[in-house]
Amino acid sequence: MGGEKSITVPGYESAITEVGFHKINVRGYPLADIIRKLTFTETVFLTIRGELPTKKQRRVMDAVLCGIVDHGLFAPTGLAVRVVASAAPESIMPAVAAGMLTVGAVTVSPQDTAVIIEEALKMVKDEGLSKKEAARKIVEDHKAKGKRMPGLGHPLHPTGDPRAIALKEVAVENGVWGEKGETYEEIHRAFIEMTGRELPINIDGMMGCVLSELGFLPKEMAGVAALSFMPGMIAHAVEESKTIKLRVAESKYTGVPERDLP
Repeated sequence: MGGEKSITVPGYESAITEVGFHKINVRGYPLADIIRKLTFTETVFLTIRGELPTKKQRRVMDAVLCGIVDHGLFAPTGLAVRVVASAAPESIMPAVAAGMLTVGAVTVSPQDTAVIIEEALKMVKDEGLSKKEAARKIVEDHKAKGKRMPGLGHPLHPTGDPRAIALKEVAVENGVWGEKGETYEEIHRAFIEMTGRELPINIDGMMGCVLSELGFLPKEMAGVAALSFMPGMIAHAVEESKTIKLRVAESKYTGVPERDLP
């Protein structure tokens, strides 16, 4: 830390990292050993989940982190990065931060998918419903409230998201597919039957399934998704900063006509 004086603030506790004189332990493992022996995927899994992944879990986690590495300027994430980088080209960090802020329910985040998986399984356990009955109840609730069903549909992939298909293949091949993924597929079937809209499971939805199977909490998933998108954010920010132009957009005015103040 460059020899600066530090101020110790009492009252904090954490089970994540132990830091002291000549000591940096992450989840109990010395960071120097982690550097020497682990992959980045293993380290991400360890840091968030608290334990090392199995070999098959690591392979599936690798696939998750590749899932949304970039989607060009069709995604709000890349667009936000470009706009901010064009205004602040001296550093990529404001642009990357802007991209991070677009991670939400409509794009990138698997969190809402994981939440409805948990809701459906809770109905099965607490109310004695079958998975099919719970799935129909979830869809009915979303229809009644006018809520979009998370994890379904993509304008560029109307008949199947190739990223979602590939991710499921890797999960199934490595035995990381079970009750949670199957529950969401039951919700997907119920949605098609009850709405007549044949929307495929998109990559956000599949990441919600697979991360649930890996034991991640819904709140952790938005961060994992942002981590997957991070290389794309960095690449777009750097590429944009090389051009001297400000990104602007034309818009159609729909307000009252020009008028004089009284």
